[in-house]
Amino acid sequence: MVLVTLDQNITQSLKKADIIPDIVPQGFTSSTLVSVNYENGEDVALGNFIKPSDAADAPTVTFIAPDQDAEYTVLMIDPDAPSKEDPTYSPYRHWVTTNIPSSADFSQATELSGYIGPGPPPKTGDHRYIFLVYKQPKTDIEFNTLSKEPHCWDYKSFVQENQLELIGVNFFISRNDVN
Repeated sequence: MVLVTLDQNITQSLKKADIIPDIVPQGFTSSTLVSVNYENGEDVALGNFIKPSDAADAPTVTFIAPDQDAEYTVLMIDPDAPSKEDPTYSPYRHWVTTNIPSSADFSQATELSGYIGPGPPPKTGDHRYIFLVYKQPKTDIEFNTLSKEPHCWDYKSFVQENQLELIGVNFFISRNDVN
């Protein structure tokens, strides 16, 4: 009962923020909770507001792996670059870490794209910063090198090419203080 209610809350939050269907497909069911914690004590909580300066450094991401024998990939993207009304540079790639063991020990993982904290331009409104956790089809995948440019990243092709299965999502909202 608690898991069903929790999944409904996750789905409602994702729909309210237009993450379903913009980023996450209709019918998605979370199979894990994704906890994202910044060193300064800010926790990501399905759409809460976090100032860019409070998310400048890479957070700690934890989740309970549904398959202890699998490895996982975490993406962080901003689909609102430069703004939600004009997403010409979207999605912006903020972080890609792969081959994460089921223990969620990032020190044993492969960082394909280093963490870039939020940097929404002035007067562009709210930005959604989304953490997506995927189960990999096998361990120790040799991922292709990512482009140097983080904007206009085709994460959907990355997910499809590597046969990744979405298992969890969390997100926060941020905006430039000059709005």
